[in-house]
Amino acid sequence: MGREKRKRFYQLLLVFSLGIILGGCSSAKDLSEYIELEFNGIDTKGTVDYYVDTEKLFKDTLDFDVNGSNQPDEKIVEEIDKMSESIEVKIDKAENLSNGDKVEIIANVDEDKTKKIKSGKKTIEVKNLDEPKWLTNEEVEKKLVVNFIGISGRGEVQIDNILDSPLDQLEFTVENDGKLKNGDKVNVVLPKDEEGQLLQEGYLVEQDFAPTFEVKGLSIVAEKATDISNLEDIKRMIDEKVKRDYQDFDPDEIWGSKYEIKEEKMLYRQFENENSNSDEVFSWDSSNNGNLIKIFSVKEFIGGAEGELNDRFTVVIGYSDIILNEESEANLAEMKEFKDEKDDTYSLESVIKMYEAYGYTEVK
Repeated sequence: MGREKRKRFYQLLLVFSLGIILGGCSSAKDLSEYIELEFNGIDTKGTVDYYVDTEKLFKDTLDFDVNGSNQPDEKIVEEIDKMSESIEVKIDKAENLSNGDKVEIIANVDEDKTKKIKSGKKTIEVKNLDEPKWLTNEEVEKKLVVNFIGISGRGEVQIDNILDSPLDQLEFTVENDGKLKNGDKVNVVLPKDEEGQLLQEGYLVEQDFAPTFEVKGLSIVAEKATDISNLEDIKRMIDEKVKRDYQDFDPDEIWGSKYEIKEEKMLYRQFENENSNSDEVFSWDSSNNGNLIKIFSVKEFIGGAEGELNDRFTVVIGYSDIILNEESEANLAEMKEFKDEKDDTYSLESVIKMYEAYGYTEVK
């Protein structure tokens, strides 16, 4: 074959090959045309699922009827596997959908694996999302029973939900719970997981959802000890307590004891320190807020009139739960008494430092 003839032959062969390739590409089906969308949920919060209409896809590309009586041969099964491996579907927006939104489907195909289908795009309008029901500020304010418990400044909320079913299963909270004080205006909030439950029931919260309640009824403890109008009565009660607990017993007899008591400092604490371990050193049952204490150095002598020093220790005596009325007067009958005794392995300075670390400050 001459050079010119050989050149012509290869040109024809190239054209023929390109024709086969181009012809195969042109017959490939646009995958996006076989993708169907299903919209779920409620308007503005809708979601979308997609599926590939494989029945139609296999019929158009492989001339195979999945509902027919014939079983697919090995070649068809191989081609189905290739198509499955080649497909990647993306949707530009899949959440928070509203009726009327436009959703774009992007169907990508790895055309090195199959020539039966090709990549494509199409846009579909969102429709058929349900109209939501609404949870309103007015309804929540009307049907939540809100009580406040504890101490003003450290108050907590107790909420009883009497909304109609299924909303009666929702668990609400309030902002700043655990640090509430009388007179605060607090907003009821719905935790994120509860919002999810609300959506499942077909509800949305109205715009600017913030049901509001006024904090009231919390007990009051003084910010400073000097704010307690009957402070002198409490001080007197502490002094009487230490004298009773360390009262001389037959001081002139050899078997008797005599005590020398010296007040060192008076301290007060409005609130227990958060993350404090101070409760561990006491054994009384109290909220541990509104505490007034006195620290005493005590010496015990035994052996009669010429008695010798037998022991020395530090004593902390006071009251917690010093709750005030509207006249800033403490209810003495409701206070809780406590006492802490440290042996002589504790210096006076170390005991004072310990209580200062628990949040107490000196009363002057």
